Amino acid sequence: MTRTATTLATLITALAFTGMIAAPAATSAVTAGTAPVEIKVRVSEKGFLDEKGKAYTAKNMLKIPTGTLVTLTFVFSEDMTSLAVGDTHQITIQSDDHWKEETDKLWIMNRQASITFRVGENGRTQYRAYCMLDCIGMEHLTNLLIQVV
Repeated sequence: MTRTATTLATLITALAFTGMIAAPAATSAVTAGTAPVEIKVRVSEKGFLDEKGKAYTAKNMLKIPTGTLVTLTFVFSEDMTSLAVGDTHQITIQSDDHWKEETDKLWIMNRQASITFRVGENGRTQYRAYCMLDCIGMEHLTNLLIQVV
C-alpha cells in the first residue's frame, strides 16, 4: 500500500472510531486533509446517530475544518421491530446563510442517500440537518449540527 493510501485508510479508521473514544461531552471532529471525507449518519425515530449509536446533540456536534469536501451519507436505521420501519425520511442540510440541499427519500427500499458539499464555502459557519417529512420521530430528527472550525 502506498503512503497516501495508508494515510487515507488511517484517517477513515480514525473517523469511524471517533465516537467510541470521545468523552461523553466531547464533540466529534474531522481532521483537515486534502482528500474528501465521508461521514455516515444513522437515521431513525430516535434521531441522528453516529455509527456507534450515540445521538448527535449540541454537545456532540460534528466539527469539520473549513474547506473540507465532505459527503454526509444518511443511512436508514430503523429497528425491524419498530413501527417506523415503514416510515420515510428526507434529510435537508441548511446553513446559517440559508443555503440548503436535500437528499433523496430514505426508507426500507432506499437505505442510503448522500449530500456532498464544501464546508465553510461562501463564509458559512454552521449547518443543521433535519428531516423535512412528517415522520415518526420527526421531533428527534433535528439534532445534527455541523460547526465549521
